Amino acid sequence: MFSMIDTDNSGQITLEELKKGLERVGANLKESELLWLMEAWYTIDYGEFIAAMLHLNKIQKEDCLYAAFTYFDQDGSGYITKEELQQACEKYGILDGNIDDIIREVDKDNDGRINYSEFTTMMQETDFGKIGLPKA
Repeated sequence: MFSMIDTDNSGQITLEELKKGLERVGANLKESELLWLMEAWYTIDYGEFIAAMLHLNKIQKEDCLYAAFTYFDQDGSGYITKEELQQACEKYGILDGNIDDIIREVDKDNDGRINYSEFTTMMQETDFGKIGLPKA
């Protein structure tokens, strides 16, 4: 990807090359995100490019996890309750198991609900088949 963006083969990517290259691959970065990438450098070399892409990937992943969590947390309480999980699963017909089993598996502090930290751990580490959800 670096070579494709570095159109003049200089070994460094300018802001203009970065904009055009990311557009070609369908990346949808805001101007502010591009400027963040370039604020410390006039150009980006290969190592800096890899570090920046890893950082952006992490941000996108966190944004997706938060969006998924808020989808389930319908009342905005900061927790996914048994009722909220039941409603979401029924709506999409994705439940093959027992809601209580899912809550027990994911709820590490045993308060009967799933907080954001527990949710992200589940999304990153759980075999969804074990808790009654179809595997992706």
